[in-house]
Amino acid sequence: MIQVIDRAFRIMEELSLDGEVSLESLARISKLNKGTLCNILRTLIELGYARRTREGHYQLTEKIRELSQGNNITGTELEKMRACVSSLAEKTGESGVLSLLRHTKVAIAAQAQHQRSLMVNTSEVYAGLSLFGSVSGRILIAFMPPKERELLCRQTGYPGAEWDGADDAEKLEKLCAAVRSKRLSVMENPTTEIISFAVPVKWHDRTLALGLTMPLFRCPAAVRRQITQALKEHAAALSAELN
Repeated sequence: MIQVIDRAFRIMEELSLDGEVSLESLARISKLNKGTLCNILRTLIELGYARRTREGHYQLTEKIRELSQGNNITGTELEKMRACVSSLAEKTGESGVLSLLRHTKVAIAAQAQHQRSLMVNTSEVYAGLSLFGSVSGRILIAFMPPKERELLCRQTGYPGAEWDGADDAEKLEKLCAAVRSKRLSVMENPTTEIISFAVPVKWHDRTLALGLTMPLFRCPAAVRRQITQALKEHAAALSAELN
């Protein structure tokens, strides 16, 4: 194996999953030192396969996306998705993300962050979203067809401690049924002092996850209800536009 090619493709895989990633997040995920990482990113940019955003993060360009047949989101659909997430961030004053399942990983289709003095570091939260341990992942799993969920678990194994001890199909089905009943997934993380929400969005015969993350101190019961309502309203509007 040629090491530099392996490293370059691993970086492109992470960028394809997370949409827009900081140098610090890429270094942590890829386990490469920043010097090596910067050299590879510089080359990808010079070749036109990556770009640096105004925020100083990195993302793939359409040039590399055109080489892949795995992403069947049209340009029009992507614009609608981005507009929805931006509207959600503006309405709530928090950070939003729209995710889909690609193979066995949660991939980001669009994300937006409202500008205010104190915000959750979304480059950390959204880098490498967990399949079973994130609200977006749980929405995507809960709303997929049972046979696809069974096949997925054959590949990844059951979540176990990552999702309330679901170590077999019966336990996982109960958790998924609860998510489908509420059409909502919520997780609090006392360690990082953040709370995350996600709701389903219908996209043809697939499901997307519209999510939002915010500091716990800004989320009393009344605000939680407002956030949930805003998420569901935006999800319904986007579902109508995409179908």
